[in-house]
Amino acid sequence: MCNIEFMKKNFLIYICFLVLLIGSFIACGPEFRLDLIGNIAGTSPRIDQRLADSEKYNATHPFVTLHATEENYHVYVCTDTHITTEVARWQSFIDAYHKDILCPVAIHLGDVVDAQNHFDDVYNAFAAVPNNLIKKDTMMVVAGNHDICFSQWPAFLETFKTSTYYFIVETPQGQQDLYIMFDSADGTVGSKQLEWIKATLAWAAEKDFRHIVACTHTHFFMRDGSQGVATNFTIEETYTLLNLFQSYGVDMIWTGHDHSREVTQYKDMTCIIVDSMTDEDKSPHYMLVNMGNKITFDFIPISNIE
Repeated sequence: MCNIEFMKKNFLIYICFLVLLIGSFIACGPEFRLDLIGNIAGTSPRIDQRLADSEKYNATHPFVTLHATEENYHVYVCTDTHITTEVARWQSFIDAYHKDILCPVAIHLGDVVDAQNHFDDVYNAFAAVPNNLIKKDTMMVVAGNHDICFSQWPAFLETFKTSTYYFIVETPQGQQDLYIMFDSADGTVGSKQLEWIKATLAWAAEKDFRHIVACTHTHFFMRDGSQGVATNFTIEETYTLLNLFQSYGVDMIWTGHDHSREVTQYKDMTCIIVDSMTDEDKSPHYMLVNMGNKITFDFIPISNIE
């Protein structure tokens, strides 16, 4: 009788723990490598290790400056392709940005693959697009939760080399736009990567960038909650990051993960969740951004690609 009363009093605690447990499974899939530390503490040994791996590559490979052909140029942005062996939509996206002479760079916001052993399919799709060669340094990628779970971080690292970095696009008249790419595949940036973000923003504040855009997988605002407790950052981390970005004049934050488009205005920043581009998605879109003195964007149905 006593045990029953105790269980009744602690029922909500049990439910909360169960939701946390299930959410961790959802985030990491059948491998069942739970990151309860990251979910509870807002930091994780896993993100710290991935940061160390990324910085090891960064140390010998300087961050790139790409050159646009016009003052107003295009950036193609996709996310959550969840590639298995079907790569038709991925190839169509590659073909679209390769053909656009105003596009110096494309960005993938994570969850490139769905499960194990498909990073080769991702890479081979570049070569499979007719009449196109791989344009080096023009597809910038950050890791998503599906890219690191199932023991896939080494494969991501082998394919894309780093998940914490920045790059610059420079126009013919010398205007520069800064893109900060950071890893949030565990649902946290981690304390060490947060310091990297702060240092990068402080460095940027001394420059004269036309625009600053932050890119990552996990989004900041949750409305439909389609991904359960794995959907976004903790409230405290959300507050810290948003106010940090706002204080340094970041113009936009581009994210994925939720598989559902959302455009939210936070003070002077526009925060965008880009549609997914999975083969199962009935209405797949990518985002086409026009980067000029003013940033404008539109969402293009993948079916419209010829």
